[in-house]
Amino acid sequence: MAYRGGYRSSASRAVTGITAALVVVIVLGIVFVLLNADQANMVVNFVLAVGRWLTRPFANLFQMETVDQAVLVNWGMAAVAYFFIGSALARLTRG
Repeated sequence: MAYRGGYRSSASRAVTGITAALVVVIVLGIVFVLLNADQANMVVNFVLAVGRWLTRPFANLFQMETVDQAVLVNWGMAAVAYFFIGSALARLTRG
């Protein structure tokens, strides 16, 4: 398959990269919560703050018994939604 180059393929790669970064931040946030990472740590605090902002539309979507379960399910749903929306946008921008 030959490289076609151009604006559309660059846009597709950019959308894919941004989507991957968003999903990685959310998944890292889930891991930090499940492993009870020290929230006083600057990196952990930053990832959780960004994760909370990204997952705000999914906050309390499902009520769970524990915070860990709620983060796993609600943030997990957010990661899946970002993945599918980003994939669809990347497909639309592909040439």
